[in-house]
Amino acid sequence: MLLTAFSIDYSKQGRGNAKQGLLLLKKYIQNQFPSCDEIVLGVNHQNVPAQNLYARVGFQDTGRRVIGSLGEQFVMTLHI
Repeated sequence: MLLTAFSIDYSKQGRGNAKQGLLLLKKYIQNQFPSCDEIVLGVNHQNVPAQNLYARVGFQDTGRRVIGSLGEQFVMTLHI
C-alpha cells in the first residue's frame, strides 16, 4: 500500500501524535487489508525529522530514490 500523504499541523507537532498515528495505521492496514504485507512511502531527503520518525515506527530505507515535486525523495518501506 502506498502512503501518499501524512502530515501533522505544525502547532500539534512534538506531542507524539504522528508516531501514534503511524502505529495505528499499521494496525488499520492489517485489519482492513489482510492481504497487504507492505506500506511504502516517499520522504523528502531534507526532512530528517520525518525520516527519523518513520524509522522509529519500523520503516526502513530501501535505498531507492525518486524525484518528486519538492526534490529527491527517499523510498521507505514497512513490512507488516
